[in-house]
Amino acid sequence: MKRKIILLVGISAAVCAVTLGGLYGWIAYTIKQNMAVAVEKYPGSPEDALISYLRDETNPPRKRTHTAVWTLGMIGSRKALPVLYGYYRNDPEGKTCHGRHETDLCQYEIHKAIEAIEKERPISFQWLK
Repeated sequence: MKRKIILLVGISAAVCAVTLGGLYGWIAYTIKQNMAVAVEKYPGSPEDALISYLRDETNPPRKRTHTAVWTLGMIGSRKALPVLYGYYRNDPEGKTCHGRHETDLCQYEIHKAIEAIEKERPISFQWLK
């Protein structure tokens, strides 16, 4: 019985490790893809290109949120903080943009990005910059 419990715990730990590794890999892949989208359209480093992508109002707000805001938060871009604050309406719950993501940047996502950068809590993707 003791062996079965140890085996079950070991298998559970392995499944958790593979799941977390897969999630980390998927996030890293998405960050790289978002950087590639921005760099293809704007000059400079990936970080600068993402900031330009965010500032360019010809890009749809939903894409600006998911491509630039999310990625800048994930990489912990301190350079992007003034830009993010420029778009932030002090709405941490995203009530002002609820159901309006086709026309407004998501305030909840901007809040999360700012918080991750300021508290230095991004998932460690500094190597992707």
